[in-house]
Amino acid sequence: MQGQKGICKRKQKVHGLITVTDKGQIAIPVEVRKELEIEPGTKLLVVKRDDGKGINLIKTEVLDDFVNKLTKD
Repeated sequence: MQGQKGICKRKQKVHGLITVTDKGQIAIPVEVRKELEIEPGTKLLVVKRDDGKGINLIKTEVLDDFVNKLTKD
């Protein structure tokens, strides 16, 4: 799958530990930001898991690509 930007190719599931600040902010570990090309200004969609045990962060550009594929004739 070479050439797909923003797609994590590692099999490793845990990429670090983060702490939520009193303002509710988090910092994404630098190695994950580099690998997924998350730069300042990157928009991420926050999706809560159905089981209530966590969240997923998805780059909005991935959603744009998905919507574009859905709407093609």
